[in-house]
Amino acid sequence: MVTAFLAAHPDEAFTATKISRHLEHSSGATANSLTALVKNGIARQVSENPRRYQYVPSQSDTPADTNN
Repeated sequence: MVTAFLAAHPDEAFTATKISRHLEHSSGATANSLTALVKNGIARQVSENPRRYQYVPSQSDTPADTNN
């Protein structure tokens, strides 16, 4: 759910609280999910205070280079 939310807004960064309010889940559970996503390279922490997170697109999410 957290991954899908971040992927739907790839150009924005969110706090765990903001995401938890959208998903209607606890901010603690959301923060734990975000920590795991950062460790797995799916999200990145873009600021320390407040902690904001942003989606990291995978190679398959980015458009292919068509200038061959």
